[in-house]
Amino acid sequence: MSAGIWVEQAFNFIIFAILARILGVEAFGLLAMVAAFVLFSEFLVRETISDILLTRDALSSGRLNSVFWLLAMLGGVLTIVLYLGAGPVSDFYNEPIARELLIGLSPTVLMISLTAVPVAILRREMRFRVLAIRAALGAAVGGVVGITMALTGYGVWALVGQRLAMTATNIVMAWGAVSWRPAFDVSRDHMRAILHFGHRILGLRAAELAAVQSPAVIIGAMLGPVQAGYYAIAWRVIETAAFLMITPLRTVAQPAFGAAARDGGQAAELLVDVVRLTGFLAFPAFAGLAVLSEPALVLLFGQKWAPAAPVLSLMSVFGMYLCVEKVQQTFCLAAGQAGRLAVLSWVEVALAAAVIMALAPYGLPVVTAGFVAVFLLIWPFKFANLGQIAGLPNLLLMQQHLAPFLLSVAMAAVVQGVVWVLGDTARILVLLIGTITGGVVYCLLAFLFQRGRLRLLISMVRPRGTNMTRTST
Repeated sequence: MSAGIWVEQAFNFIIFAILARILGVEAFGLLAMVAAFVLFSEFLVRETISDILLTRDALSSGRLNSVFWLLAMLGGVLTIVLYLGAGPVSDFYNEPIARELLIGLSPTVLMISLTAVPVAILRREMRFRVLAIRAALGAAVGGVVGITMALTGYGVWALVGQRLAMTATNIVMAWGAVSWRPAFDVSRDHMRAILHFGHRILGLRAAELAAVQSPAVIIGAMLGPVQAGYYAIAWRVIETAAFLMITPLRTVAQPAFGAAARDGGQAAELLVDVVRLTGFLAFPAFAGLAVLSEPALVLLFGQKWAPAAPVLSLMSVFGMYLCVEKVQQTFCLAAGQAGRLAVLSWVEVALAAAVIMALAPYGLPVVTAGFVAVFLLIWPFKFANLGQIAGLPNLLLMQQHLAPFLLSVAMAAVVQGVVWVLGDTARILVLLIGTITGGVVYCLLAFLFQRGRLRLLISMVRPRGTNMTRTST
């Protein structure tokens, strides 16, 4: 799963960098402003209601069909809402092209809703090789379409074409990998059970996406498309980094948590292992990114994106939070208890929106700092919720991140010193030397102070069937 996701994101990032150089800041800002509404709708039908298929012992045809038709109906309604709302969205932004862009992107919502059940079947059966190939091929096809359109003068529409081509490829791959096909075998009992589970997870997914997309909407409306573009590029880097590090672990952990609970195992023990690995892997990566944000942006996207560096540095802290929160969310979903987490997530959204609007007159870096601070303030409450569900002390869960955080801060300080010494050296050398220095320093610190987590990581990636010994240090 890791290999597939890394290949997919490598494609996506290379394509993103090429398109960023061809199209410029304003095109990405416009798409970010419009895509916020589409991504919000997509999130409501992707890995939401279909997650109930990961928490139950039997996959009856009635349950599968009920989930499929419910998602198809939801996807159709959301697509119509986007089409009808395109005009008001365009008026809100005072950008006439926003209407056409929103209409052009809206079919992806229905397309994804029709693919959610096959994807859930593949996840439940842990057929991650198929999922990985599907994701990588979709990214490649979408990239070819997007770059071709950009080079032939389609402008911002190249980003729309890329998205449509990628989604269509994903649909073909998912349906081709499963033998199940939908029928009209739907029962009221299944519908009631699905709706009882679904309204909580829909609330959680909606809050999750609103938390990261509402800033683009507010920033675009209050500060304009250029500032929205800077925010969008910083968020894309954070999203890609988080996706590479945490998605393989999260994707495999959710069905594993469910399987452990169904088989009478101790899902809480697995949770502690996953939590310990999350901070160990994610914190140093984002700490290094915070220090090297400016050379990374300029090297990847060009000098015109340099003003986004302070935003990326601040968003790197949010990246640490995001990786940990994804693991918390995964366990809650596997346990079928998403209600309290959804409430806490909506509190974050409301507070973040208020803070962004209040701080907008002070500039984008201040807005970003306020946004990140809101999530850090709510974080302890999410640990408390996780501890209650898992039957573990919330302080025990929080303490698992203390050592990786301190080691990451020490590593970042060394890298910052190297950056100061290098001064005006070519940015590619600054990035290369800083990355190598950070990697060597963190590995040395981990060997000295976190050997238990190194052994745990090795045991997790060891081929199936070998002896796996848990460690407690």
